[in-house]
Amino acid sequence: MKKIAAFCKDIKTKKSFQYFVTTVILLSSLTIGVKTYSINQNIYNFLIFADYLITIIFLAEIIIRFLAEKTTKDFFKDGWNVFDLIIVIGSLIPASVADSVLVLRLLRLLRLLRIISFIPELQTIVENLAISLRKSIYILLLIFIITYIYAVVGTTYFSDIPNAQFKSLGESMITLIQVATMSSWETVLAPIAEVSPLSWLYFISYIFICGIVVLNLFVALLVDVVAAQRIESNKNN
Repeated sequence: MKKIAAFCKDIKTKKSFQYFVTTVILLSSLTIGVKTYSINQNIYNFLIFADYLITIIFLAEIIIRFLAEKTTKDFFKDGWNVFDLIIVIGSLIPASVADSVLVLRLLRLLRLLRIISFIPELQTIVENLAISLRKSIYILLLIFIITYIYAVVGTTYFSDIPNAQFKSLGESMITLIQVATMSSWETVLAPIAEVSPLSWLYFISYIFICGIVVLNLFVALLVDVVAAQRIESNKNN
């Protein structure tokens, strides 16, 4: 058993093996993309065959990674191993079944995310984003409070204006989210500005507070997390 573990570990650590699996992951995503086009039956049958072959390769790869670990606990201790295992299990669903169920088809598309576990730089980005999201809950709460206040004000003063997207509190909040992203926000302002010329102050102030100041706090938080992770990594090295 130790010889098998050593053999699997040797395969797992080889760059050529990692490049091979990464290539298979990309090919897997490519086959799913091709299926969105109108293709003849022969090509479709070939894609089904390729899907089965890719599934076998993924299964063999996850078994190699499992056997390369000293204990089962060591395998499941790594979150990326668990992530890959879930996707591989989803891939075991036959293509003929998966294609008839949208959710299962999307599960197969998630294979592309496996590439993250093979590229350390992508792992670092995802891990830093996850840490940032956990720490950003109060920023999200602040955005919600500000948006809620502006939505109440908007509904109170603009609900009677024709074509204004502030007829209810819910609609007002959705409209303000659009304004914060600055996606065609001038079309939201136009009908209101015709009736209330000073309404631009309402929109500009909201964009400045939520769309610029508060959202930039996310960037600052992410930079802080990356810097902290880099310092910790240097200490460990």
